[in-house]
Amino acid sequence: MSRSHPAYIGILCLIALLFNLSSGAFAQDPPTSPQDQLPLRGLQPDPVQTTPPAYSVTPGDPVVTRDASKVTADKPPDKKGDLPLSTPLDEIRFRSIESSGTIFVDPEKISVKAPVLSALITLNSKMSPYQLDAGTAREMGLKETLLTALGNNLDIKIVSSETGVRKWQYFSNLANFLPALENSVTFQGLKGSIANPAGVALPLTNPFLTMEAGFTQPIFTGGRLLYTAMQTKHQYKASQYALKGSTNDVLLQATNLYYQLLEEEVLLQIRIKALEVSDGLVELNQDLYEGGVVTKLDVLQARTQRSKDRQHLITQQVDRRKAAVNLATSLNMNTDVDLSAADRMVAKTRLVDETVEIGELLRVAVDNRPELKQFDELRIAAKDAIKVARAALLPQVNFTGAVLGTGSKIVQGQQSSSIFTSVLSGGGVAGPISGSSIPLSNGGQDGAKQFVNKALFFLGVEVSLPLKGLGVGDVANIQAARWQARRVQNEFSRVLTKVYQEVRNSYLECMDAENLIRETTDQVNSSEEQLTVAEYRLRNGVGTNLDVINAQRDYTSALVDKAKAIIKFNTAEAKLLHATGRITVDTLTSARPMRR
Repeated sequence: MSRSHPAYIGILCLIALLFNLSSGAFAQDPPTSPQDQLPLRGLQPDPVQTTPPAYSVTPGDPVVTRDASKVTADKPPDKKGDLPLSTPLDEIRFRSIESSGTIFVDPEKISVKAPVLSALITLNSKMSPYQLDAGTAREMGLKETLLTALGNNLDIKIVSSETGVRKWQYFSNLANFLPALENSVTFQGLKGSIANPAGVALPLTNPFLTMEAGFTQPIFTGGRLLYTAMQTKHQYKASQYALKGSTNDVLLQATNLYYQLLEEEVLLQIRIKALEVSDGLVELNQDLYEGGVVTKLDVLQARTQRSKDRQHLITQQVDRRKAAVNLATSLNMNTDVDLSAADRMVAKTRLVDETVEIGELLRVAVDNRPELKQFDELRIAAKDAIKVARAALLPQVNFTGAVLGTGSKIVQGQQSSSIFTSVLSGGGVAGPISGSSIPLSNGGQDGAKQFVNKALFFLGVEVSLPLKGLGVGDVANIQAARWQARRVQNEFSRVLTKVYQEVRNSYLECMDAENLIRETTDQVNSSEEQLTVAEYRLRNGVGTNLDVINAQRDYTSALVDKAKAIIKFNTAEAKLLHATGRITVDTLTSARPMRR
C-alpha cells in the first residue's frame, strides 16, 4: 500500500495539469451564439459586408435610449415623436404601431376612415384601386339609401302594378250592377222571295232598316254579381298588403346591403393595416438578416406572410366593390357609380326597446305584419268564390226594355193590309187565306212608294235557369272552390307560424349580437393593453419586434370581431323591426327605440 501511494499522487497531478490546459484553451476561443450553431439547411445567407451597417443592432442592446423622466410605472405615455428614431430600422419598427385604419371611439362606436389610395394594390393600370371598374363615386347615408330604395326599387314597382290591376278589376265588377245597354242599327237591301207558313211566297224588293235600343237590369243572379264584387274587393286589399310587405322587404334588404358595404369598408381598412404590419416585418427581417442576426428562413417566412396579406387585400378590394354593385342594383341605380357609406361614425343603434318582452313582440307582429293581413283577405276571397260558383244553380231574373224601329218603302194606302185573317166560324179555328186574297204591291199602280219608319216598344221581366250538363259541372266547380279555400287557409296558418319563427329568431339574434359586443369589447381592451405593453418593452430593449407585431395582429383581429359584432347588432335590430311589421324609414333612422 505504501508503494502505490506515490503513483496515485502522480496520476492526480497529471489530471490536474490537463484540466488547466483545456480551460485555458477554451478561454481564448471567441463566444459563439446558439444561432450560429444552427444549420441553415441549404438556406445559407449571402456573404455580408465585413463592416456592419450603421443602424445594425447588437443582440441584447436596447433599440433606443428612453428618457427616464417620461417613463411611468404602469404605461408609457410617450409616442413616436418623443423617441430618437435616428435609424431606418427604428422607423420600420414603429411604423405599424402608429398606422391606423379603424379607430374605436368607445365600446359601442367605430369610426371608419377613407382609405389612402397609395395603401391599396393597383389591380389594373387604367383603374382606380378603390373604385375599380366604376366611373364615378357617390357617398350615401342610411336614410338616403332607404328613400332611394322606396322610389327606385323594381320589386316595389312590379307589385304596385299588380295592385293597380286588382284595383281596376274591382271597379269592373262593381259596374256589373248597372244596367246593360244594347244598341244596334241594321240596314239591308232585300231582293227575292220569302216562303212563309201561309203557303205564299212573298216577293221582297225593298230595303229594310232595323234600329234597336234596349236595356237589361239584373234583379237576381243568385249572388253572382254581389259575391264576385266582394271577391275582387278582398283580392284588391290583399294586393295592397302585398305591396306593403314588399316595401318592408325592400327596406330590410337595403339596410342589410348598406351595412354589408360598411362592413366591407371596415374590413378593407383592417386588411390595409395587416399589410402594413407585414411590410414592416419583411423590411425588419431583411435588415436583421443583412446584419447577421437572423437567418434567411425568417426572411422567407415574412415574405410568405406578406404575400398572404396582399392576397387578402386584393380580395377585400374586390369584395368592397361587389358590395357597392349589389347596393346600386337593389336601388335600381347606375352600377357605374361606386357607392360608399357617408356615415363614418358607425354606432350601436337600438331600434326596439330592450324592455319589450317577446310576448309583446309577438302580439305586435300579429297586428302589423302585412303578410298575415294579405292571406286573411285571400281567405275571405276564397270563401266568396264558393258562393259565386253556387250562383250557377239558382235562377236568373232580369228586367228588360227595348225600342225597335223598322223602316221600308211601302205603297201609300196599303199600310194596314192584312196577310192573315181569322175565321171566327168553325169552332174559332184560324185557317190560312189563299194567295189570291193577299193584297200585294202591284208595282206602284195604286200609288208611289215612300220610305216609312215605325216603332215598337218592349218592357218585361225575364226569368231563366240554365243548367249546363244537368248542373254536374256547376257542382264540381263548387267543390273545387271549397278546396281552394282550404288551401288558402293552410297558407295563412303557415305564414302565421313563419311570423312567430321570424320574431323569435330575430329576438335571439339581437341578444346574441349585444352580448358579442360586450365580449369583443373586452377582447379589444385586452389586446390593446397587450400592444401597449409590447411597445413599452420594445422601446426599453426588453421585448422583441415580433412581440409587437403579434400583439398588433391580435389587436387587428379584435377590431374585426368588434366591427362585425356592432354591424350584426344593427342588422339584427332591423330584422326584428321587419319581423314585427313596424319597419319604416322613420323607425330605421329614429333615435328613439320602438315601444308598443
